[in-house]
Amino acid sequence: MKNELDAQADLFGVDGCRAGWFVAKQCGRTGYISTRVIGRFEDLLDWARDRAVVAVDIPIGLASNGSRACDTHARRLLGRPRASSVFSPPTRAALTASTYEDACAINHAESGKRISIQAFHIRSKIAEVDAVLRMRAGSRARVFEAHPELSFMHLRMQEGGPAHGLRESKAHACGFALRHAMLVRCFGSAIDAALATRKPAQATRDDVLDAFAVLWSARRIALREALHVPETIQTDAAGIPMAIYC
Repeated sequence: MKNELDAQADLFGVDGCRAGWFVAKQCGRTGYISTRVIGRFEDLLDWARDRAVVAVDIPIGLASNGSRACDTHARRLLGRPRASSVFSPPTRAALTASTYEDACAINHAESGKRISIQAFHIRSKIAEVDAVLRMRAGSRARVFEAHPELSFMHLRMQEGGPAHGLRESKAHACGFALRHAMLVRCFGSAIDAALATRKPAQATRDDVLDAFAVLWSARRIALREALHVPETIQTDAAGIPMAIYC
């Protein structure tokens, strides 16, 4: 992306949901925020302008040994208990497994490690984004991996908070309220409008919050203010960068 385009880039915060992907978009020209659910990640890139910045809560780049430095750094930054929200993705070969046992066996044969059940449940979405980035190499310049808990951590740090992940779980009322309040300060009534119009069969309340959290990171990426871990970005065997932005 060229600097002269970044100031008016359309921003997208994307989180996987029951019906596909929950998308929060902020128009680069007007600042207007809209939300929608799309069935396929590929459709998002067709919808977005070429200079858009897309931050998505999904692992991007798959290490052949099953270990990504970005995950290790993110866990260290978040600390307990939020470090457990960072899942190591499967190897590419394990993405096509139909059962957890098969995925673990394939992953272990390649990397010497099994995978978590959480990573297994999102394997199809990892594979979906991975396929798009491998087939459409140009999209690698505008699609970035983000993690909502890192976004929330740095958002709170900007407000004077401590340099570690939020202790409160968003599964509990106090944790949800804390994250919601931070997003209201960033995006005003747009977050409440998105929650009010959400269809439960398509997306959870957490999906909405997480999409807005990584939308905040997309804004920082566009403005060249984002941090990424690790500082030296590694690439996988397909040449896809492995870094988490916040």
